[in-house]
Amino acid sequence: MNVAIFGDSFANGEIGDLDSLKLSHTGLTQYLMDEGHFVVNFSRQGNTMNGILDDYPFHLRQNPDLKFDIALLFQTENSRSTSDWINYIKSGMSVKSVDTYMSKKYYEELLKSQNQFEVPIYLIGGTADTLSPEVIKECGLKSACQSLVNLVLTREHLIKEPILSFVFPLPAYDILDECEGLIDDKEYFLKIEKMGNDRYQLMLDNPEYFYPDGVHPNRKAYKILFNHLKESNII
Repeated sequence: MNVAIFGDSFANGEIGDLDSLKLSHTGLTQYLMDEGHFVVNFSRQGNTMNGILDDYPFHLRQNPDLKFDIALLFQTENSRSTSDWINYIKSGMSVKSVDTYMSKKYYEELLKSQNQFEVPIYLIGGTADTLSPEVIKECGLKSACQSLVNLVLTREHLIKEPILSFVFPLPAYDILDECEGLIDDKEYFLKIEKMGNDRYQLMLDNPEYFYPDGVHPNRKAYKILFNHLKESNII
């Protein structure tokens, strides 16, 4: 099988050098190659949802000879597209709706590219979780793993209340300052900011799977994801 991988640093592999951010293991890529698959990992550290939307059609257009059978897309935080998040609040959208709306819009745009290039997209919850598999199916895509972090720590990829933003909490403060007086439910905003921060802390508290930097999967975590994809007959 020819596999393309897209996403942010959660899709990259095990980060072994915290200064240079060099990889000490290529994670899911390595395990797929060990099984005989051809893999190209197009993920980029610090990538955004908008960046992934650009990467999928760009690399498939540039590499038609590779004839990919499947694309694995790791989801990142909506809040990384900070200006978009803020503009939705400024337009009058409820803070309770922004992340779901942004995720669905992201899936709708991915579907357009999937229809054009005909390489099926399977979504993986990475830095941030995905919406439910049912919602993803309604949007015309496929769910591979709703939450990598939940899968690694509980062996269950589904999660009742997905974390969609603020896992890396810095953007939250910019958003709160810019949207002062516009956020319709500050209690809910603080709740989702806390959920993101708790997820960040959860990774720090589990170095067995998120070592050495504490907030990215290591080879043990990727092996669990690989086994899940294999058991689910995705690869």
